[in-house]
Amino acid sequence: MNTLLISFYSDIEGRTYYSDNAKRLIGECESLGIPHDIREKETLGTYQLNCLSKPQYILDRLNELNRPIIWMDIDSKIHKPLIIFDQFDESVDLVIATANGQLSGMKASPLYFGNTEMAREFLSAWIDTTKKILENNDGVFDHEPLFGLVADYSKKMNVKAVGPEYCIWPRHTNENTYVTMGLADAESKKESLRKLGMAEDLIEWQSPGDVQ
Repeated sequence: MNTLLISFYSDIEGRTYYSDNAKRLIGECESLGIPHDIREKETLGTYQLNCLSKPQYILDRLNELNRPIIWMDIDSKIHKPLIIFDQFDESVDLVIATANGQLSGMKASPLYFGNTEMAREFLSAWIDTTKKILENNDGVFDHEPLFGLVADYSKKMNVKAVGPEYCIWPRHTNENTYVTMGLADAESKKESLRKLGMAEDLIEWQSPGDVQ
């Protein structure tokens, strides 16, 4: 496999959830032959703030590395080599994983960014949305504006998709799974979801922590 996988980890709430997952993810990359650049990033204190720093981090790495990259949430679990991402040529700006084959089913990880100016423009627009979230004291995370931006930018950039086997929900992993999604159980995440009016049972469903 040639495409580089990137991620960062920032522990919060006195726990080692993210650094523990970083060690595991690095081990999976090494055993599966996946080139990777996984770094510790100073925490901003809460789940939301760390999430909102994601697009800036991705853009910084894309500019630094000057090559196509795959963003993977640090608590994702990789079960098989991700060689499908090597097939995308230099015309591809963005590759998403989708649970239903449509933009409506896209997930926030993994994300492939081509080494293109359009990918950089998209990331810059994503960064702008996170700044507005902070200015308005909104309780949402990085993925809500991401989904809207992909829908808008799909009209002018080259977006491809990989299937649901690359974004399997925890507890649903099977023999065909390439990536099991990571869904943290941080208290600051749960509190943000409560402020958005989400029911407790749905919050727990969205926050399984370290399970398969």
